[in-house]
Amino acid sequence: RELEKRIEKIEDERRETLAKARAEGELEVAVLRSNIDALKSQLRKASQPLQAIKAIEEKMEKMEEKIEAPVERRQMADHGPSSAVDRQWSLGERVNVRTLDAEGVVTALGESDAEVQIGSLRVRARLSDLQKRQTADDKPPTTVRQQASSTVDRQSSSPGMEVDLRGLMSEDALDKMERYMEQAFLSGLPFVRIIHGKGTGKLRQAVREALRGHEYVKSFEEGGDKEGGEGVTVAKLKTG
Repeated sequence: RELEKRIEKIEDERRETLAKARAEGELEVAVLRSNIDALKSQLRKASQPLQAIKAIEEKMEKMEEKIEAPVERRQMADHGPSSAVDRQWSLGERVNVRTLDAEGVVTALGESDAEVQIGSLRVRARLSDLQKRQTADDKPPTTVRQQASSTVDRQSSSPGMEVDLRGLMSEDALDKMERYMEQAFLSGLPFVRIIHGKGTGKLRQAVREALRGHEYVKSFEEGGDKEGGEGVTVAKLKTG
């Protein structure tokens, strides 16, 4: 499809930009290490206290952590301030991705970018590329399934794209998950992330047993490496 080709091209360009930015960051760290090694040597020769040396090492570690963090925000410096970046986006919000000329649902938010579900595809887009839908059907669907229980309080807004069950006993966790799944389904979310953690695996097993054959669930799978791996289960929801 033409849309898929456009998405692949943009993703390739994004990866190239990130690789370049990361290489620049690694060079900065190398220079920093060299400078700090020289400074440490000077401090030792001057009989400075070890606390001063440790403080410098801690600063270096913090700099390395910043380099390891996502470097997409480097791209934003070239674009200047943007009202799209300043705007507070919400999980589950329907948006237009201007660079793709496509509509999708926000499924994850970062400091300078967002993950957007476009049909069956999941892409990353800069916040500056997002545009709020201005159409009359901007509101999330309140009733996707007409046969839902009449006692259910139909949601006018998304409950969020994930639910965290860590720290709960299996019974309490499953109750919380069930309430969340119902809200997510009625809000029309395409999929959800269920965070159960790794631990002994008992809660993970209980969650997946509950999802197997669940009335709202089309399929489920283990989260990807960037989603939490075996500590997360991603469930695709039915559309009615």
